[in-house]
Amino acid sequence: MDETIMGALFFGLPRQGPGSDACTERMFHLLPGLPAHPTILDIGCGSGMQTLVLARLAPDARITAVDLYQPVLDILDARAQKAGVAGRVKTVRVFMDVLPFPPGSFDLLWAEGSIFVIGVEAGLVA
Repeated sequence: MDETIMGALFFGLPRQGPGSDACTERMFHLLPGLPAHPTILDIGCGSGMQTLVLARLAPDARITAVDLYQPVLDILDARAQKAGVAGRVKTVRVFMDVLPFPPGSFDLLWAEGSIFVIGVEAGLVA
């Protein structure tokens, strides 16, 4: 999906897709044990509502949050700063189907409500 269309559809909303803090928490608590200092990749993070929940739930985690639309990444950077987690949250502007990270770089891949952008089949293969 074109970044301009994505921006027009979702910019200014608290979340850029479906979900809620309660949904994020519930799904996180269903995960099997993570390592003591996990690395998390939040794919299609938008303005980072779930990113900040993940940072709260995993206080020793390093989170890389990726999205194509720079204005929402700027909002996430500001929110992370305000929440006191900016040192653990890194934003990267990249499209979700061309991630520049080698396999095995992260302990947890999180894509809350973002797979629709590239389609479920493509997202499961990517």
